[in-house]
Amino acid sequence: MAGGGHRLELSLATMTARTEAAELRRPQRRTMAALYAELASLLPGLRYRACRADIVDAAMEHVKVLEDTAAVLEAYRAVQASGAGAGGGAARDREVSVSYREAVYFAARLPAARRPGALTRVLEVFDRRGVEVLAATLSRAGGAAVVTVTTATAAPDVVETIRADIARIE
Repeated sequence: MAGGGHRLELSLATMTARTEAAELRRPQRRTMAALYAELASLLPGLRYRACRADIVDAAMEHVKVLEDTAAVLEAYRAVQASGAGAGGGAARDREVSVSYREAVYFAARLPAARRPGALTRVLEVFDRRGVEVLAATLSRAGGAAVVTVTTATAAPDVVETIRADIARIE
């Protein structure tokens, strides 16, 4: 026999076994395709025909963003809860909360200022310590200023120093 002596098995039995296996996998492929399409539709900024690897990568990045947002909101809620829970006095006037994830989030409740510029004074603290500020917000709640600041990562001792400096702001 020419060609190495191997026989090619051409049988209807082997052909039907392969097609049956393919038929069993087809609904699973359809389900997975539908799930990936649904996941892709939930992700902002993803191009129209992204491959599955891009969809998974974008989903992981979006989860990180959501975790960071949750950390900011938790810090803000801690400041709000401490202000609402206290009846008044110095403990209610001044509160600084810090939350860590991939960045550092500060939320501070400062007493009603005698002079304007609470956000400026808070940002000066970060500037003195050499910490990059990524975002900052200021709002008023019952006369007190509520400041939230998102910064790049910093050493824990620097974070505690900043926390103490913010707590001393008049």
